[in-house]
Amino acid sequence: MKSWAQAALAASILTSSQVYAAENGINYDPAHSGAYVHAQQINDFATMKRVIADDLTQISRLGFSFVKTFYSTYCTINGQQCVSAAELAMGKNIRLMLGVFEFPDHADWTQSQVNAAVDASFRYPGTVVAIAVGNEDMFDWQGNPQPAMQQRIVADMTALRSRINNPKVLVTTAQREPDWIRLVASDPQKVLQNVTVIGANIYPFWGGSPEKVNGRSVANDIQSKVANLRAKTGKQVVVTEEGWPSCGNNNGMKDMNIESEIDYFNTWKTRPHEFDSYYFSAYDKISGGGCPNGDDADRHFGLCSESGLTKDVRLMKCN
Repeated sequence: MKSWAQAALAASILTSSQVYAAENGINYDPAHSGAYVHAQQINDFATMKRVIADDLTQISRLGFSFVKTFYSTYCTINGQQCVSAAELAMGKNIRLMLGVFEFPDHADWTQSQVNAAVDASFRYPGTVVAIAVGNEDMFDWQGNPQPAMQQRIVADMTALRSRINNPKVLVTTAQREPDWIRLVASDPQKVLQNVTVIGANIYPFWGGSPEKVNGRSVANDIQSKVANLRAKTGKQVVVTEEGWPSCGNNNGMKDMNIESEIDYFNTWKTRPHEFDSYYFSAYDKISGGGCPNGDDADRHFGLCSESGLTKDVRLMKCN
């Protein structure tokens, strides 16, 4: 079965010469960079743009031709200037799954993200191959539904499809694997009816699993999880996030170390699969104190350090 990304790639005038298969991508957020965060706070648009451009160049050099973002544009704190991820990705042999962030209390900010995604799809055809509306926000962390947010995401996905009017640009939403199963049981906002492909964030780590079970990386189990989602939802699946942290100090979690991250990533990049997967993530997040001094594992899923340096050459040679 061809994946949506393979179909988009075949239709694109661009060709890939990168190391990884086309269906393997990477999640990216420029807020990993202290220079970017500082520039955003002082409305230094030029530095923000430079950091993102340099990151995308590095990501392309590392062999990734598909990148998933969490925003369509990245704006100065005063909102007067915004960096277009698609503009900077064009020419770097990168295709984007653009994020449309759903601001819970600022629908106008979300609308600007929708508008930017529409604009990018027309300005940079072949670069924008997918749009993910919202991220892990249809249910709260305890599994309680958020009807208003579900309704907003459905409305924004519908608007994007109508305005773009291009079946080659996938429009979906990135939600936790268990939340898609919850929608199978009860879906009053008709989310499943409004997607052709579901975006699933799948993390054995956050479920408390060790990285290896009987000597075998749990990255191999994602195939069965995807198959289960397909069977229960009746939809194709793209894995919008998966990965493993190199360290952390989280109760109940196991194998928070670089050896486990290396094993998970190496299994991920070499395993056979019939679906597209975006690894989480390109860079570690800015750390409050490093490990093992109480730092959250969520900050240490990167293949490269927060500064873009090599964490371990067995994982990825970043610099």
